[in-house]
Amino acid sequence: MSDNYEEIDFQSEGVTLRGRLHRASRPDAPLIVLAHGFSATAHMSINAFAAGIAEADYHVVAYDHRNFGASDGEPRFGFDQWTQVRGYSDAITHILNLPGIDTDQVVVWGESMGGANVQYVAAFDSRVGAVIAHTPGCGEKYVEPAADQADFLALTAYAEHGDLNDEPAALVQVRFADLPTSDAPVMLNFDAALDYATTYGQREGSMWSNDVTIVVRKAPELSVPVVAAQLSVTTLYVVAHDDEVAGASPAVAKQCFDTINAPKTWEDIDGGHFGLLHENSDLFTQALNADIAFLAEHF
Repeated sequence: MSDNYEEIDFQSEGVTLRGRLHRASRPDAPLIVLAHGFSATAHMSINAFAAGIAEADYHVVAYDHRNFGASDGEPRFGFDQWTQVRGYSDAITHILNLPGIDTDQVVVWGESMGGANVQYVAAFDSRVGAVIAHTPGCGEKYVEPAADQADFLALTAYAEHGDLNDEPAALVQVRFADLPTSDAPVMLNFDAALDYATTYGQREGSMWSNDVTIVVRKAPELSVPVVAAQLSVTTLYVVAHDDEVAGASPAVAKQCFDTINAPKTWEDIDGGHFGLLHENSDLFTQALNADIAFLAEHF
């Protein structure tokens, strides 16, 4: 694992986001951009994936989404999916403008809800040439995209012109796992989620909170089935066939995967939704090796 990185910060929608940049040995190496899922932080497994990918000599950046971890933004621990999607593009812009980085090959990497986000980023940002999606949150049910692409066009229009400074439509309080941090509803009420929350969320330096505010926007609803059918970039799905998270249904992921009109790879793993996030485990290594093999094949 590479421990040679520099701390970076960049602006996204008027807020400073922070992360780590691993530089490759050559300026024109591909750039891989990683960010965490729903309410995690980069310090919970994502930095470890970034370090592993960097060992294969890529430019790699891993950062915290707005409102989470080392990044600024309010409400603290506020999950705002549209700002997360836009944050990826702002990260790409910042890194590509740094001295010593000279590449036109960009890969976006995400896990869980981030595995959905990277597909939106690839659909909206023409600089993205590939997607890596671990246990992607493609939804509980597959919804057929509109035949006239009206749903996709609405998403792309908002991605380009939507004002993320508008007041949210609602703020919803939840708990990630069943920890006694508030009386809010629990999102993931099963043992593996609780284990990941206590092992990685509560370890020193994680900057994590079990209490999360979901920011609901007056915007088109983001839908993986809608964007997957429009994706034209090389894609890797790493999917746990025994995934316990309803919104990360393996069956829905397969339906989305099948509609992607580009070279694509499906890596099947076990261990449920969180198994591959346990650093240095066999599942973590399997997922990391799948990432590196995919990158070597296509870049």
